[in-house]
Amino acid sequence: MKYELPANHGLSATLEQHLLFTDASGATAISDVQHEALAAGVARGESALVVSPTSTGKTQIALWAIASGIESGSNTVYLVTHRALAKQKFEDFKTQLLGSFLGGNAASLVVATGDYVEDAEGIVPSEPLRSPLLVATYEKYLALLSASGVPKDMSSTVVVCDEIQLLGDASRGQNVEVLLTLLRNAGWKQFVGLSAVLQHRDATDLANWLNVKLVALNAREKHLRYECWTEGRMVVASSDKPGQTEEAALPAGVTLDPISALLSLLGQKDSPRPVIVFCMKKQDTYDLTKRFIDTAYKGQKGQMSLAFDGLPATSANEFLASILEQRVACHNADLTDEERHIVERRLLDGRLDVVFATSTLAAGVNFPLGAAVFAGWSRWDSDRRVRVPIDAGDFHNMAGRVGRMGFAHDFGRVVFFASTNHELVGASKYLALGDLPLIEPRVQPQRFNQLALQLVASGLCVTTDEVERLICSSFSALREEDRNTVAFKRWPDLLKGAVTSLVEMGLIVTTSSGRLAATPTGKAVGHSGLLPETGIFLLQYLVNKADTLIALLPSARSAGDTRRLSFLLFSACLVSPEFRPQGGLKPTRFLPYPLDAAHLVNADSLRADLAEPMWNADIMPINGTWLACEWIDGAAIRTLEGTLENLRAGMLHELFRNLGWALQGMAEIALAASDKRIPQSSRPACLCVEDGALDVLTRLPRAIRRLSYRLTEGLPDDVLWLAGLCPPGSPYQLRREEVLALRSMGLTTPEALMLGTPDADSARVKVFAGAKPTPQSKANWLRDASRSWKANQRTRAAERQARRAKKCPRADFVEHFYLASGNDFETVFEDLLAYLKVECKRLDDKTKTGAPDYLVQFPNSPHLVVELKSRETGKLVDYNRAVEVLAASEIHGYRDAFCVTLCQPGVDPSVSSVIASCGRLSVVEAIDLGEALLRYCEGTLSGEQLYRWLATPGQALAADLPYREYA
Repeated sequence: MKYELPANHGLSATLEQHLLFTDASGATAISDVQHEALAAGVARGESALVVSPTSTGKTQIALWAIASGIESGSNTVYLVTHRALAKQKFEDFKTQLLGSFLGGNAASLVVATGDYVEDAEGIVPSEPLRSPLLVATYEKYLALLSASGVPKDMSSTVVVCDEIQLLGDASRGQNVEVLLTLLRNAGWKQFVGLSAVLQHRDATDLANWLNVKLVALNAREKHLRYECWTEGRMVVASSDKPGQTEEAALPAGVTLDPISALLSLLGQKDSPRPVIVFCMKKQDTYDLTKRFIDTAYKGQKGQMSLAFDGLPATSANEFLASILEQRVACHNADLTDEERHIVERRLLDGRLDVVFATSTLAAGVNFPLGAAVFAGWSRWDSDRRVRVPIDAGDFHNMAGRVGRMGFAHDFGRVVFFASTNHELVGASKYLALGDLPLIEPRVQPQRFNQLALQLVASGLCVTTDEVERLICSSFSALREEDRNTVAFKRWPDLLKGAVTSLVEMGLIVTTSSGRLAATPTGKAVGHSGLLPETGIFLLQYLVNKADTLIALLPSARSAGDTRRLSFLLFSACLVSPEFRPQGGLKPTRFLPYPLDAAHLVNADSLRADLAEPMWNADIMPINGTWLACEWIDGAAIRTLEGTLENLRAGMLHELFRNLGWALQGMAEIALAASDKRIPQSSRPACLCVEDGALDVLTRLPRAIRRLSYRLTEGLPDDVLWLAGLCPPGSPYQLRREEVLALRSMGLTTPEALMLGTPDADSARVKVFAGAKPTPQSKANWLRDASRSWKANQRTRAAERQARRAKKCPRADFVEHFYLASGNDFETVFEDLLAYLKVECKRLDDKTKTGAPDYLVQFPNSPHLVVELKSRETGKLVDYNRAVEVLAASEIHGYRDAFCVTLCQPGVDPSVSSVIASCGRLSVVEAIDLGEALLRYCEGTLSGEQLYRWLATPGQALAADLPYREYA
């Protein structure tokens, strides 16, 4: 530790006050690596790669860089490896930075993961890339940059990359390296990379490649003692004496068994509690927990924990509830996010002695662990079909979770086993504390086409030579050139072949001079993160089956068949190259292994319409499809777990999350592909069809997005609106089980839920029987929330938009737009479009019976027929009023024009699911159009983008607005 700051440390007075640790006497106390980082200029804006063991204070270094960047007016980005970690850092920054450095402006702090993008108020931001502080996963930040076009100049952006060694990960490394390559090419104001497990050569090479300073210290503030237990003795190494080993006797009576070792540690004086037992398989976390409970407690059952009350029942939380009060838990990917959070909270609060975990508990979170016991150190390799030792980097990253600064232990202990001399030879690499494996190159020729598409679609490269130059200067390229020169010399030809294949797919076009440009469909595929092969696979399926699919959409005259529609679309995604190996290409997402155990459904009746008719040759996708359909139809997660042996809630949620991501990509591709403004020469071959076929295809994007949203919420269509009833800060939240209970009682509409009759009140109270503080209080809240739902939405939207519009000369438009109704609403609408210089012609001049209200034209786009429907407070626009504009447009000569119904204050929730089948009609609520027009005014949404958003059948939602394109 150091007890003074280096000269010219760069920390402002505010930073020193809020982000500098002081000891009990008030003296400054920083770790050695923090001192070195400050001396290197991290707080003065100097870029650095900081490599130091776990628990040496690297996160605080990141905080200093971010806070200094915010103080200087820069945009700052904090990149992490996992969405759970992004959420944790986001919550930390609310406390650490929001008030002191961001002026309490909740819109200044944004989190972005594959699940959602929102600010600290829970609002979807219009420009997340422009937010003062963005916390994101690597892949999501890459997606945001790709969707907007990578800026040519990022010299006002501070970038912090946590766990930067992820670029060597077998499945995720390419995306991380692509992102770093893009950032390196665009430049930055400051770059800070953090890692605990980079080998010295890797650290040096990576720092040189990034052109940043290297700050590397191997010493820990609290040391680790590594103990390899073998027959009759232990071989010991310590981080304070790297390179040295010694032998010691095993504790009396212990065996080479994790439970025996655990009991020995717990029974010692000054026991290093809590102890984590790392398991290489999820099932081992359960099996070893049961063995420990049986051994330590002699079969005595503990008191059932109430920690999971309010969460849906799962096999995992039923088990956890039976052991938590005995200060024991398990933690793995089978658990839901909420269940993992409960375990982690108990660990942080000192209410656990033992936790059996996979590496899910080694993802950067600071827990007060005193010792780690490795139950094993080899994992199953599905390609080689053998168990192989984990690499030393993974081992030390997991081991480094113990003995952290700020906790009571003087040092951390790490115990692992070698039963034979052969195993001891393999285990000895973990005792060579400074000997870490080199990073493997992850930019591989097999994915050159995806990489080339990302670069061209983002606007960063416009020729094949530029693609070649960028990829051949990547970190992987430098490594490949160093270790296999012959293979590296083939990269230019392979890249040319990749670009040629993209041209043949219709995802890229090239001019006679060699200039490259992504087609609209190519941009959609590139921005989605899907493989090019997946994009074309899904597009061909949608084109081939469009008539069949839209026939399944619900309408006012038919309920449709959304179950069949869901099944077909879900199955198409799950049999795509993204999930199943095809043509020698490995998938990027994986289905839960228990799905291969038995048939859950006979899909022969759907065979003619499936993307893979021979569904029974590979049952995992069809089983996953059936489970996803059951989930959105309201099946309990515990019921789904019971359909197959070893199927767990965490696996199911990951399946639904990955499927929802693929559906979002499918929707984006369908939206781009159905745009009739695109010339034939810029379309993939399967889209060289008549415009009428594209009109059919255009009905699908919003229906697909709605299915993705249903997957996120796990709700049937008629109650999906209830997922948005509770805004951030609401005193109550509606759980999925409560929404389904309301549905079972027929309470599915705002009108039914707001009733004040005794029967309605009794039904609400019954649903909330276990609610706190009382069922009646939550029942009353739901009644009142349903009554004021749209009014509250409008108030919140008006407040947010008014704050953003303060710089606008006509900021008063926001207030007028939300307060006006009837004829006044028409007047405000006309004035607003006139101010925005949007062409608007009044059609209903009071002399033409039944004429629609307006003909509107955004730049470079066809006309839109717009009808305004304004209703009194508390009433919503129903289906009949929403579709009146269709007949009116035909009668008055606009049969071929796309129609929009603008609803003030809102549209009935039942309309959204049936409106897409109309084909040339969208409905939009005032709050969503208000957001769109404000972005148009701000210059973050183009006229072409705004037109496409409005001219897609279904309900136009602000959440679906595209991000600004910088390129």
